[in-house]
Amino acid sequence: MRSPLLTKVLALALLASTVGTAAAKVPVTGRRQFNLIPDALMRQLGESSYKSTLADVKLSTGNENSQAIKSVGQAIAKAANQKSYDWEFKLIQENDTINAWCMPGGKIAVYTGLLPVVKNEAGLAFVMGHEVGHATAHHGAERLSQQLAVLGGMGALYLYLDNKSEMSNEQKAIVVAAMGAGAQVGVILPFSRLHEKEADVIGMMYMAKAGYPPGESVDVWDRMAQASGGSGVPAFLSTHPSEDKRQENLKDWMPQAKKRYERNKLSRNTQTTQWTSADFGGSSGGGGRKNNDDSSSGSGGASSGGTRR
Repeated sequence: MRSPLLTKVLALALLASTVGTAAAKVPVTGRRQFNLIPDALMRQLGESSYKSTLADVKLSTGNENSQAIKSVGQAIAKAANQKSYDWEFKLIQENDTINAWCMPGGKIAVYTGLLPVVKNEAGLAFVMGHEVGHATAHHGAERLSQQLAVLGGMGALYLYLDNKSEMSNEQKAIVVAAMGAGAQVGVILPFSRLHEKEADVIGMMYMAKAGYPPGESVDVWDRMAQASGGSGVPAFLSTHPSEDKRQENLKDWMPQAKKRYERNKLSRNTQTTQWTSADFGGSSGGGGRKNNDDSSSGSGGASSGGTRR
């Protein structure tokens, strides 16, 4: 016999699966999204996760690299124009980790291992724009909403099967498990890939609006492919689209990005200041940067450029 508590849980999950989509649109792409989670709640969750994550890592502070993270981040934040966000920008000292993230509400972290891959300030602007794009597009809330909907669908199936006395408990469990696997491939993973492609486009638009050349976004994915060495995971089962698919997507939106860039481009060259793996071979990690152009100021992205549009 099913317990009253289980019945209530399944009923709540089923209710979540039947709620209509929110009216909000994703920035830049204009896609309407399925979102059941209030933004204020996501910001609270983001703040909590941010604090717990930072408690377990070593930060790189007081050097040119951490200043670059802050200045580029401020430029991207200005382009994103999210006044309700409490922006913070951190550099995490992990030379073997190629990663960056942005929590809901504007808490951004970049790992030192990413810097040799992005290679220059414009590449950094794209990756930070990509992560900010996840936040401003409310991808975390949409993802959670999708999972609630899947849980609701599985709850409905469970209630249906519970009345099928001719099926054994083992048979019912197999059916529910099969639906869960199908939902993972058919609903959740495709949306995750959509989120990644969408964040690429939003990030490219943000970097262009902040004055960085959007063409660098395509080059970043070339370098990402070289750094990853190929995972062997089929594109249709990967939560991240393959690099070539991401590049194709970026090229489709490139004409619009270039128009934004021409209105706002910085007077200095942001593609000549480079990070290399050699910069992070010592124990101190996130200290210096290699400057290939004496005219480059290196970290003035937030204060340079014209009117943001």
